[in-house]
Amino acid sequence: MQGDVKLTEAQKDEAALWHVKRAGGSLTAAQEQKFDAWLNANTGNRLAYDQMRVLWAQVEEPARRIAVSDAGQVPVWQRVLDWFSPLRTVTSCAAVVAVLAMVAFLNPDGLDNLQADIVTDAATVTEIRLPDGSAVFLAANSAIATDFEDGKRDVELLRGQAFFDVMHRDGDSFRVRAGLATVEVVGTRFNVDYLTHDTTVGVEEGAVRVSTGADTGSVMLGPGDAVAVGAGGVQAKEVVDIASVQSWMHGRLSVQNVRLDDLVARLDNFAPGRLMVLGNIGNKTVSGSFPTNDVASSFETLAVAVGGSVIKTSPWLTIIY
Repeated sequence: MQGDVKLTEAQKDEAALWHVKRAGGSLTAAQEQKFDAWLNANTGNRLAYDQMRVLWAQVEEPARRIAVSDAGQVPVWQRVLDWFSPLRTVTSCAAVVAVLAMVAFLNPDGLDNLQADIVTDAATVTEIRLPDGSAVFLAANSAIATDFEDGKRDVELLRGQAFFDVMHRDGDSFRVRAGLATVEVVGTRFNVDYLTHDTTVGVEEGAVRVSTGADTGSVMLGPGDAVAVGAGGVQAKEVVDIASVQSWMHGRLSVQNVRLDDLVARLDNFAPGRLMVLGNIGNKTVSGSFPTNDVASSFETLAVAVGGSVIKTSPWLTIIY
């Protein structure tokens, strides 16, 4: 019975990959035969693929219904109202949730942008002068919220990368929050990276104190020091090449022994669509310097480096596997 079949993560990943390949119409006759062989090799394979087809159908059908509007038909707005009639409430809610989930997947930055005071474009590094005279350089597709009222000097990096050149002002502290990290300084130059779940802080000049929101621990950083902050708290600080940490200011991402999953999550911030990794290939480590102004080329280079392949399923989604 299908209900007794326990799907593995590998089967789910393979099902997702086969589905996007077939939906994109990119399979050759030989690949179709390979797909059929995979589908029939295991009951779990077929179940995983069926579940993937149902998921995408739930997402696509509501959008299709709303989009179809010809001259002789009921107006779109009326059909939307009808769609939410009492008899269809449960089905409609499920469909809306599916559509919203897809929108969130394709545009995960939407919520951040609503909270932000400043959002940068997708191609350049932007210099911003803050009310206290400090400067912040924001990477492409980054967002910050600021609070300089009543003598405060607070900035929240909602997404992306930022380099701060803080103006010293009579000992008043300057605070930056990013994820679980809080950075407090008086006057210094430092980098904050919040592209993944962890936040990384690196100091070029001066000193900063880095702590968590729960204030369960803190560490002092000086020039050349860096530290990561995540769910496990403040990690041990390390000495880094600060020029490499700030390479994004010159249009590159420089990494050393970073998991492919993590690097792709960072490159995703600079891509016009979404980037994804499927399968165990995401655990392979990568070192190098990758241009952020040509993410497609960087993605292809990564695929070669880890022995993977790239498939572009649509203008909005590219997968490495």
